[in-house]
Amino acid sequence: MISGMAVWGGVGWLLDQWWDTRVFFPVGVILGMAVAIYLVVARYGAVAPPSGPQRNGRTPGGRRSRPRTQKGQR
Repeated sequence: MISGMAVWGGVGWLLDQWWDTRVFFPVGVILGMAVAIYLVVARYGAVAPPSGPQRNGRTPGGRRSRPRTQKGQR
């Protein structure tokens, strides 16, 4: 996150020096921080689904399980 602030803050500082203004450096630092936070959340923010028993009608060996019937039916 520090590198994002440094890179975009540096770009803002260069624009401030070139155009003789004082607004692009803080905007660059904030933009760099926002992009860095977004990238961290996009990369590491997703939670993996729980790894529980699968309900797809197959046994762990790959064979199909017998269909379930109500009591008294065959």
